[in-house]
Amino acid sequence: STISFSMMRRAQEKGVDESKIMHTPNWVDTDSVAPSISGARYRALFGFTPDHKIVLYSGNIGEKQGLSMVLEAAALYMSNSQVQFMIVGNGVQREELVGLSEKLKLTNVHFSNLVPYEDLPDLLAMADVHLVVQRKGAADVVLPSKLASILALGGHALITAEQDTELALLVERYPGIACLVEPENLSAFVAGLDVLLSTDTRIVNDVARDYAVEKLAKDAVLTEFLAHLSTLAGAHEFRSDH
Repeated sequence: STISFSMMRRAQEKGVDESKIMHTPNWVDTDSVAPSISGARYRALFGFTPDHKIVLYSGNIGEKQGLSMVLEAAALYMSNSQVQFMIVGNGVQREELVGLSEKLKLTNVHFSNLVPYEDLPDLLAMADVHLVVQRKGAADVVLPSKLASILALGGHALITAEQDTELALLVERYPGIACLVEPENLSAFVAGLDVLLSTDTRIVNDVARDYAVEKLAKDAVLTEFLAHLSTLAGAHEFRSDH
């Protein structure tokens, strides 16, 4: 049993039969983290209006993420005051990013410390576009934990990930769940942003929400896990009788 498709594939590469591998992902509470959550409180807290298009990154701010590209993209949107970028979190690169933002005189980029964990769904709900960004070679064989909440909210995510990573495999298996672009490619990143910002992001991403409900909800994950165990128990009983 493993939490990711990438780990399943690695197990097969090591000679484990596909029928003996089960996918048991980390779950999310899809009842409390749902499209009905309003992000109005955090929009007001940060000074955004309902008309603003918010591009949100929330999480660790380190070398692995390569967030300087987000600021380069923000510079290209300076003429469109409706689009605002919000970077929430801390990390070794935050001071450098703040300095770069000041150097580029970016009035459309805003920074904030992490919010309390229980407020994370409210924070995520304020975004029109969610950023899940990493440098080349940095993608893990598991999904970032915040992505489960983004999917449960029916959010619109822009993901930078190389082919054959866990993130890329998710987008390949479930077309429409997110927009995937090549890491460290500014033109591709901006093109992906343009596509998402041109859509009505107030409309729930049903592919994302349905995936979360069907694959990541606690009851769904445990039901499938128990089904696998029942199959294994039945096979063991059959062998014992012979």
